[in-house]
Amino acid sequence: MKLALVSVNFASSALLSTNLAGRAVGEVVDEVVVVDNPSSDEESRRVRDLCAANGWSLVELPRNQGFGAAVNAGIARARELGCTHALALNPDARIDPESVGRLLAASADDPAALIGPRILRSDGIVWFSGQVLDPRTGTTRRARDDELDGDRTWQTGACFLVTLDMWEKVGGFDDDYFMYWEDIDLSWRWRQAGGRLVLVDDATAIHDVGGTQAGAGKSPLYVYCNCRNRLLFARKRLASRNGARWWPGAPAYAWSVATRGSRRVLARHPLLLWSAIRGTFSGAFGAIAPARIAR
Repeated sequence: MKLALVSVNFASSALLSTNLAGRAVGEVVDEVVVVDNPSSDEESRRVRDLCAANGWSLVELPRNQGFGAAVNAGIARARELGCTHALALNPDARIDPESVGRLLAASADDPAALIGPRILRSDGIVWFSGQVLDPRTGTTRRARDDELDGDRTWQTGACFLVTLDMWEKVGGFDDDYFMYWEDIDLSWRWRQAGGRLVLVDDATAIHDVGGTQAGAGKSPLYVYCNCRNRLLFARKRLASRNGARWWPGAPAYAWSVATRGSRRVLARHPLLLWSAIRGTFSGAFGAIAPARIAR
C-alpha cells in the first residue's frame, strides 16, 4: 500500500496549516497532495509556500473548478506518484493516525469499498455516521444502524478512503455538480460498479463544519448548488425526465435550504431565496452551471 492524502484548497490555507501541517497524520501517509482551486493571487502564494515548507505536492488549477473536479485532479496526481490508495480530507477536518490505520485495514479487507470514518464536530456531536437517500422523495436523513449495509446509504466527501483502481473503475466524481451532491452521486455509482460502502465506526475524524466558508454562513452559491444538484441527480441517475419524480418536493426543499429553518435568515439575506429558485429551475431544466456563477 502507498497512501496519498488529498485535500482541496479554496481560500483555506490557514485551515491546512492548522489541521494538517505538523500533525502526526503526515507520518502515516506517503504523499500529501493539495489541489488549489484559486481564489486570489495572495492565497495561491500562501498555499505554494505551505506546500513547499512541508514537502507536499501541489496541483494548481487554472480556475475554481469545484470540489469534485479538484479531488479528481488530486487523485490523478496521487496515481502519478505511484500511490495505490487515496484518503480525501477536507481542509476543515482532521484525522488521527490510528483512525487512518483502521480505514486502511478495512480497505485491505474489501479493496472495492468506499470507506469512511465516523465524523464528529469539534464540540463532540456526531456530524456524520452514515446517511440514507430516499429515491422516492429526494430527501436524506441519518441512517439507522440496521441500514448501514443497505443500498440507499451514501458516504460524505468530507473524509473517505479508496483504492485508486476502484476509483478509476467508477470514474471518480462527476464534475457537473461543482459542489454538493457529488458525494451522493459517487456513492450511487460506486454500488452500480459492484462496490460497497463501509462505515468504520471506530475510526474518527473531526470536522469544523463550515470552516471553509470563513464564517460567512450559507452563501447564495451553496443554496443554488444544493437545489440545483438535487434535481440534477434525479435527471442523471433515476431516468426521471427533468427530475419530474422529485418535483413535488422541490419547493419545500428549496425553502428549507434557503431559510435553514428560520425566516429571519431571508430578512437578512433575501438573495438566498432567489438562489434557491434559480437552482431549482436549473436542476430541472439544465440551465446555468455553478461554475459559471463561481467565476
